[in-house]
Amino acid sequence: MGFDFFGTKRKKEKLFLVLDIGTEAVKALVCRKNNGSIIILGAVTQYFERYGVFNGKIFEVNVIKKSVLKAIKQVQSQGQNLKKLPVLLTLSPNILKARTSLQSFEQNDGLKTRISKTQEKAIFQQVLKKAQEEIYQRFSKESGILSKDIEMISLRILEMKINGYPVSRLQGYIGKDLEIRVLATFLLKYYLESIKRIFADLELKIFKIVHLAESLPSAFFNEEVNHKIGNSVFFDIGGEISQFFLVKRGNLEQTNEVRVGGKAFSQRISDALGIDEESARILKERYASKLLSREVRQRIREILSSEKRVWKQDLELKIGRISSSNIQLFGGASLLPEIQELLSGAKIIYPKDFKNIKDETKSLRNPQYIPCLLVCYYAP
Repeated sequence: MGFDFFGTKRKKEKLFLVLDIGTEAVKALVCRKNNGSIIILGAVTQYFERYGVFNGKIFEVNVIKKSVLKAIKQVQSQGQNLKKLPVLLTLSPNILKARTSLQSFEQNDGLKTRISKTQEKAIFQQVLKKAQEEIYQRFSKESGILSKDIEMISLRILEMKINGYPVSRLQGYIGKDLEIRVLATFLLKYYLESIKRIFADLELKIFKIVHLAESLPSAFFNEEVNHKIGNSVFFDIGGEISQFFLVKRGNLEQTNEVRVGGKAFSQRISDALGIDEESARILKERYASKLLSREVRQRIREILSSEKRVWKQDLELKIGRISSSNIQLFGGASLLPEIQELLSGAKIIYPKDFKNIKDETKSLRNPQYIPCLLVCYYAP
């Protein structure tokens, strides 16, 4: 499986930095864009000194800043100068949110005249405004957070239909019934201000804040691999939160989060064995990588059985029973046998599956780096 999401036109080489600030760690990649390909020049993972950094409205600015600084220093020690590099940033899904909205629009004279460029622009403006209002109301209802406290990062159109038929644009078509699916990414204003303060103090310039829902279509739904995707579910199994992306006919239809991730499995091991969280995390990773003896693996399986049930219940509550035969997994906890058993038949996406990305560090072997690689699509 190979994913080609960059064009072939020759462009000037550009260096940029990718930062993935999760709930357990900061991942940093130094990359070079060269003739449509991405070369990874440096890669590090820096775990936070303590977990629970993104805990409700408690945003530990100093902890995040310290971890980002350590990650950057480690990359610089690999011989990379990061001064003034543009930063592509992605954040934990309990901070940076993505939601879709399907908007219906009816044209009174749609069967008589073709849609003009001016009409198309007006329709887009109206649809995006209504989608933002709907998503804000929906999120406010589920979270209790007021709309005035939310900052929209991006609004983009995913899919358009006229009288039920997919189209790439509205201009020039005749039709009465329009359906437009919109993707919105947003976060709390408080978190955005905190992030801006961190990066200002570190003298780093944010080029773009990217949600994985934005980059998934470009990375996976192109013509080369679309016939392999069809109706699919993508899962990013994170630290404290996992997120899923429902795809139908190659189009992103829904994205949401499940409040269970790899940290819950680490915590369960920590509690059962009486060891600290760091040791439990390392033991969990060795278990997932099949590096433990048969007896120890069996003991870990017994310990994690309760968390497996919780994960299943939360997943079915949000998404229902998974009927798709095409399930794609990535993220740090995607290697856990318990996750793969719950999502039977799932395929794990590895960094090597991106054929236009060359890893000069020879260190990107784990699916935990997939979010960083997806963010590379927005390279300046």
